[in-house]
Amino acid sequence: MSNSIYSTTVSPAGVVSGRSGTTPRWNKRVQFLTPRPRLLHPQLPLRSRPTSLTSDSMSSQPVTPIIESNPFISQSNPSVHPLSTNIVNALRHLSNTLGRPPIAPPVKVRVPDVFDGTDLHQLHRFLFQCRLYFRSGPTLFKSDVDKVNFAMTYVSGVVQDWLQVALEQEDRGIHHVWLYSWSSFVKEMHTYFGIPDVTAEAAHSLDHLHMNPDDRIAIYNIAFLRYSAQLQWTESALCHRYYSGLPDHIQDIISTREGGKPSTFQTLYSTAVSIDNHFWERKRESERTLHSAPQRSLYPECSESVSHLSISDPGSNVDTSESSDIYPTW
Repeated sequence: MSNSIYSTTVSPAGVVSGRSGTTPRWNKRVQFLTPRPRLLHPQLPLRSRPTSLTSDSMSSQPVTPIIESNPFISQSNPSVHPLSTNIVNALRHLSNTLGRPPIAPPVKVRVPDVFDGTDLHQLHRFLFQCRLYFRSGPTLFKSDVDKVNFAMTYVSGVVQDWLQVALEQEDRGIHHVWLYSWSSFVKEMHTYFGIPDVTAEAAHSLDHLHMNPDDRIAIYNIAFLRYSAQLQWTESALCHRYYSGLPDHIQDIISTREGGKPSTFQTLYSTAVSIDNHFWERKRESERTLHSAPQRSLYPECSESVSHLSISDPGSNVDTSESSDIYPTW
């Protein structure tokens, strides 16, 4: 930064002289070495600065410093500051990022198993797997036609032959509504490849359902809920059927509880689950106790020596003098 020399005349009292009517006792010309001010505002007018300033020139002519090249001001557009532009862009990007929810990584979902129509009980599982895949990519399956086309690519055997006939009829002008509606497609699949009487099949399965004593109650509950969802049984009928399928170690506790058996299915269901959890917890405790390591003796040498001792009959003629060898000699 360059310096400028300002020249003026001062009085002993520090008052600038040169005014009319003032006569100081002595005058001394003083030169001030001051730094040149730099103007950062780009819109001020540029004017030449005088080489030296006196008291007369300071009072008559304003001083405007010269603007030097500023690296922080854009030369192409002086009114726009590039540093401030970067800060604004960074703040705008930060606000947009904070406002959006975090982007979750894509979930890899298993595609449905191929359905060939040989096992009627597998149709329900196949349609369920298709629904799971639809939920994983809702933007990919916006229409029912997309869902039907996806499901048709995972069939084989007689099911694939049936769909082939339907598509060939479409080409000849014979249209099928279930090719364009997912609900109609599901109903058509149940009609041809599902269980004919779902209610009777569910009631039969529920009547013969029993919990294995070596299994957790979750296996029994899942099967019971799947079959009972297809029936219109009353609360008392469900309680009776559920209690009949439980093993003895759960029935014994339910039958002896205070207040008797629960009167609602939800209460009976929760009670059985709690009893089964305590049963398996106690079983785990017994296994840990059984497999725990035995305690070791603090004097293994003495234990081995005592194990070889034998108490003989006082009336016998057996000589026990050799047994004295087991004792250490001090």
